[in-house]
Amino acid sequence: MTGRLTAKFAPAFSRDLKKKAAKRSWSLADLETVVDLILANDAKSMAILKRRHNMHRLSGKWGGSSECHVANAGDWLVVWRTEGETAYFQRTGSHDELFR
Repeated sequence: MTGRLTAKFAPAFSRDLKKKAAKRSWSLADLETVVDLILANDAKSMAILKRRHNMHRLSGKWGGSSECHVANAGDWLVVWRTEGETAYFQRTGSHDELFR
């Protein structure tokens, strides 16, 4: 682990959030918790992400990125990739929206 990361949000991530969060009554506090865990980038936060949020690496078109579920929100995912000291948040939404 390299220590705390800086967040950058892709325009697609911001659009996803704006279009979907209110419509689905998503808790932005839950999203903030997941983002904070990702940015912490230490052994403890990674263990929580793997155990509670099913974090895993992606392949294919999304190769090099990771994905996890937002806490107890059903099918709400966050996709990001880490480059150096930056976490690039790429997309958020359901499996069908992101991977069809």
